[in-house]
Amino acid sequence: MVSAGSHLRKIERRTLQSQTHTANMENSGSGKRGFFAGQTSRYTQTLLAEIKRVARRPFNILITGKTGTGKTHAAREIHRLSARSNKPFLELNCANLPEHLVESELFGYSKGAFTGADHHHKGLFEEADGGILFLDEIGDVPLAVQSKLLRAIDEKQIKRLGTNRYRYCDVQILAATSRNLTRMIEAGQFREDLYCRLAVLTIGTEPLRTHREDIPAKCPPMKKLSAP
Repeated sequence: MVSAGSHLRKIERRTLQSQTHTANMENSGSGKRGFFAGQTSRYTQTLLAEIKRVARRPFNILITGKTGTGKTHAAREIHRLSARSNKPFLELNCANLPEHLVESELFGYSKGAFTGADHHHKGLFEEADGGILFLDEIGDVPLAVQSKLLRAIDEKQIKRLGTNRYRYCDVQILAATSRNLTRMIEAGQFREDLYCRLAVLTIGTEPLRTHREDIPAKCPPMKKLSAP
């Protein structure tokens, strides 16, 4: 009998595979020009210049901005322009995921590590080896996992759940957040040392309302909905 936890893990893995496929498609063929092609506002040109600047450097990058401001597209553009563009680009949205799911998806697990673990499972660090791992909504990562993430970044080694064997993983981290991590650090909700490792370089994204010039001309104006 398959446990509920095992079923949930399979659903999450399918979601991650779908995201990875989308990212790979955008980095080939028609995606060669990048997501921001055709956008001409001063804001977008400034953002693209920042993306090109940070993409050339092999450091971890923190992308900040409200939900829906293009942080994921910025991360994919960084990968497209980076020296790791021909290597994997994997994504994990950490928002509202239980602690055990975040940990198992990042670091993987060995057969028998917990109920329902009937096979060996590579984590995203292993799968992204040589490439880039994008952690969206990093502020939602539980404190217990933050310490293990810090070690993985510092030592470039991970350990699957249920084993004592360490595996070397060369991964560049792109992280994004819509939350104020500085306030979270002050409240004891986010590790300051992890923040320092993630925010070696930073860029910010802004809502579309601040750069309306980028709205395609073919898009009809939005109609206001009348109150019922």
